[in-house]
Amino acid sequence: MDVALRRMRVEDISQVVEIEHEAFSPGWVGTRFRRELNSRHCRFLVAYLTGDGVASQCSEVSEAGEPADSSMWGRMVRSVKSAFGGSGSGESDRVAGYVGIWFQGDQAHITEVAVRSSLRGQGIGELLIIGTVRAAYEQGLEEVTLEARVSNFIAQRLYDKYGFNEVGIRKNYYADNREDAVIMTTDRIHASAYREKFNALQERFFERYGEVQIEI
Repeated sequence: MDVALRRMRVEDISQVVEIEHEAFSPGWVGTRFRRELNSRHCRFLVAYLTGDGVASQCSEVSEAGEPADSSMWGRMVRSVKSAFGGSGSGESDRVAGYVGIWFQGDQAHITEVAVRSSLRGQGIGELLIIGTVRAAYEQGLEEVTLEARVSNFIAQRLYDKYGFNEVGIRKNYYADNREDAVIMTTDRIHASAYREKFNALQERFFERYGEVQIEI
């Protein structure tokens, strides 16, 4: 799998801001990434396309534009041409998505999660959720929580898969259209039932997409 996960760096900010603007409404208040990167109460993770893998797989696209690899990740790599221009070569990693996490009491709270539109539906969002839960384990926290638009059923299905339960509604939460938010929270992540479920989901993810380098 030619995607990896690590902590956000200062040099990632311009790409992350692009993804944030693309993913959220014009009324969204942009995150002060540079300031929050230095906070011990926050963590941002980025999923990025690894340089060598992108270069090698993009080289398999013929001059006519037909792919040599029709696999799921082959399709993702072909979309790099659209997302980043050309083969996606450059000095910095090509950021595909990111997640913001606040550490609050005994909870890891997901503030925002977004994937570049041309790369959605290919497991990157799931990888970001895996990284979030791992970060919560690393911090010794008990739960992971978030809000999601009541209309965003695709996101809710992913969160449900990873053991997030609907625990309430925040009325008129989103500024752009006053849409309600669903509050979703995991069970205690250190409980044996949740840990077993999470480990099994990780294994299935790696079986499907291959091993992924994760640094949180």
